[in-house]
Amino acid sequence: MYSLADAFPYAVLMLALALCPLALPKIWHTFEKHILAIIGIWTLAVMVHVEGIHHAMHSFSHTLIHEYIAFLAILFALFVVAGGIHVQFNISDSLKNNVLILLSGAILANFIGTTGASIVLIRPFLKLNHNRPYKTHLGIFFIFIVANIGGSLTPLGDPPLFMGYLAGVDFRWTLTHSWQPFIFAITSCLCIFAVIDRIKNKHTISQRHDVAITIEGGLNLTLMIAIVGITLLAPTLSQTPVTTIMGIGISWQDIIRDCGYITIGGLSLWLTPKHIHHQQHFNFEPLKEVSRVFLVIFLSLIPISAMLKLGADGPFHALFNFAHDHGAPIDIRYFWTAGGLSAFLDNAPTYLLFFKMAGNDAQTLMHQLPSTLLAISLGSVYMGAMSYIGNAPNFMVRSIAKQSGVEMPSFIGYMIWSCIILLPILYCISLFLKHFAT
Repeated sequence: MYSLADAFPYAVLMLALALCPLALPKIWHTFEKHILAIIGIWTLAVMVHVEGIHHAMHSFSHTLIHEYIAFLAILFALFVVAGGIHVQFNISDSLKNNVLILLSGAILANFIGTTGASIVLIRPFLKLNHNRPYKTHLGIFFIFIVANIGGSLTPLGDPPLFMGYLAGVDFRWTLTHSWQPFIFAITSCLCIFAVIDRIKNKHTISQRHDVAITIEGGLNLTLMIAIVGITLLAPTLSQTPVTTIMGIGISWQDIIRDCGYITIGGLSLWLTPKHIHHQQHFNFEPLKEVSRVFLVIFLSLIPISAMLKLGADGPFHALFNFAHDHGAPIDIRYFWTAGGLSAFLDNAPTYLLFFKMAGNDAQTLMHQLPSTLLAISLGSVYMGAMSYIGNAPNFMVRSIAKQSGVEMPSFIGYMIWSCIILLPILYCISLFLKHFAT
């Protein structure tokens, strides 16, 4: 049986991902692969010691095939297709247009992911506003709205929700239960943005342009629709294994879904004009880094999952007891605990952690404990915006903003912004979880 000490590889990995890129950037950049490999080998050694080599390899193979590959396939498709869309705004840099762009980005994020929407919109958004004297809030609210909260309506929007989708959460369940808090959170953020923009740039004369929005790479919009189609189609296909790989059964659902995503990404690479990729500064380095990190994340979660299945009788009994009252989940504590960890750790594995702690059964959570599932989902997605390291697009947006001449706050400075603006909004949402889930 696993003990609490067997969770150390996961804890070390999360701390390394949270602290090293900021505190030790040169060391992390040089030795990232080595550090990840050491943690991965450490986890495998723990699994072999506890389970034996046969069961450990079976657990690893199951996670690799049914979770990691599925996750990487859709990430590849969204990353490539979004990277083939180039947007240019030939409009005035007015408050109204900025609000409309942020709102459009939030909606778009649900179809091409928060990372995809950020890649498509951040550069043209900042370029449009390059003459404004105060621009810091542009990058901050872009992170709040487009890179995080905006992706809360569909499993395509943010990695935590796609993890839930792979675990059996219905695609439409997320939209059905998340639209009310989405409207509240987005409306609140946009209103605060409008007040700050009006105060800080009240003497700014908007630069006038021809009213037009140019979009290149229109084929990729069609491919994006195809990604949504495959995501909706996959759950209707047979889950009966038709072949095996590494002793793990593979169904038509797995084959059609993953091969479909990879094919769409390949078509985008082949058919997108090279000048669009050049304008988008497209390359595979971010995807390579994410694939390395998440391989170790998925691996290190295997012992954690086994411990969480034991509930109050397992090593995580203190956390379990805190989040439950006589075995029944306390929604508000799930919301703040899952969200608090998502602010400093990657929000996808944090979602999985609490999903497993709540029972790891999608049908039970959707139909018997919908407010608990909503608490995990909203906490993981929304509070990924609380720090630069809470969600993958955050740091990317910060880097692009600084390259574009926008002064962005430090790590602590950003958290002051997020605490003042987001915490009151999140507190209101936490009070109405049961209402939103009905």
